[in-house]
Amino acid sequence: MSTKNLSSVATQVIGAYGMTATNVINTYRYGGERVVGFIDERFATVVNRSGAALSQDLRSSLIDKLQRVSGIYVKGLHLGTDRAQSVVGVAVDLATKGVNVVASNARRLDRSANLNALDTLNRVAMPAATLINSVAAGIEEGSTELVKRVAGKRMPTKALATRKLNTAKRKAATARKQIVRTANEQVEKAVVTRKQIVKSATEQVEKAVATRKKVTKVATKRVSQAVADTATQTSNAARRVARKAEAVVAAA
Repeated sequence: MSTKNLSSVATQVIGAYGMTATNVINTYRYGGERVVGFIDERFATVVNRSGAALSQDLRSSLIDKLQRVSGIYVKGLHLGTDRAQSVVGVAVDLATKGVNVVASNARRLDRSANLNALDTLNRVAMPAATLINSVAAGIEEGSTELVKRVAGKRMPTKALATRKLNTAKRKAATARKQIVRTANEQVEKAVVTRKQIVKSATEQVEKAVATRKKVTKVATKRVSQAVADTATQTSNAARRVARKAEAVVAAA
């Protein structure tokens, strides 16, 4: 058997446990709705039986208020189960992606290193994986029957759980893509900011070097001028000394 078959079994196990978790959530949801409906029905029956003691308006008001409270509870129940379903979808999505990545890397490593260890691993692990898959499928089937019993009505629980789980997985994948896209945008902004900082620093260094060259050029020019002036003054002084010496010799 190939490692693809082994990873497929692992993916099936993950999916089965995801379906089981979905069925448990649906059990809580439909069971809660059924309990609320039963309470509303019993309360309305008791209030209507008290026709002599309560007026029609009061009975209607009591039943309406209870139904409002029940509606708020049901909305909270739906919100909580939807969030739980989203968590299950994220977990199943990440686990499935992880199995696929590990399987792909294992195949690549086995081919590049010529280990040929995957066939041996498959022969050893596949029976246990198949057994685990069978157990997970049995648990999933039991949870499906539980949903049917708690809901108290005929309903396509398998199709419903599959649809909810797939929807949650799609939402999880969309959220992950959004997170990755946001992270890439932040990295691109950081790179652009870094380039701007480097460019600004480079410009400042170039300006400093240009200023230094200008200052050096001016200083060199001033030194050259000072040296020239000193040479001129020295030459003039030598000529004056020579003229004085000639005058002294002529006077003698």
